[in-house]
Amino acid sequence: MIRQAIVLLFFSAILGLGVNYFHPHKIPYVGQYRELTSGEGPIVPPSASEGDPPFIAIDVAQMEHQMGGTLFVDARDSAEFNCGTIPGSVNLPFDYLPEENLAGYIDSSLNKAAKGEPIIVFCSGEECDLSLHLGRNLQSLGYNRVSIFFGGAREWEKFGLELERRAKCGN
Repeated sequence: MIRQAIVLLFFSAILGLGVNYFHPHKIPYVGQYRELTSGEGPIVPPSASEGDPPFIAIDVAQMEHQMGGTLFVDARDSAEFNCGTIPGSVNLPFDYLPEENLAGYIDSSLNKAAKGEPIIVFCSGEECDLSLHLGRNLQSLGYNRVSIFFGGAREWEKFGLELERRAKCGN
């Protein structure tokens, strides 16, 4: 029985590789990945304290973005978000969080993301504490895989990574 399973697996792999080889929309056998750029580690604000979500560096944020499956959350207001954000990010402006039904508002804004889904929160960059405060709120609401990319949109752009722009803004 085991030999039959191995033979079946072998011929299935050969058939799959063969079909892929001749298919017009074939999947490359070896991926073409952008080389990760490395900052000097994560940027940690002076206002960080023990128990805060972990801070991640640009190379980790870039890798998570490329791999997919991580929700990126921009803590800035919608005007800044529209001027340039990490592609695919969700806007959850910290300054406009409601005082009532915060959990429901965040749940709705994050498209009912599971509490265990990986989330990376960011804002403008080193001068912006919104990501830290939003990360703390998410963590207190039970989101247990929150990370903070404190370099934010500014560091993302500085390293030559694409920003999604939804409006023309003066720089």
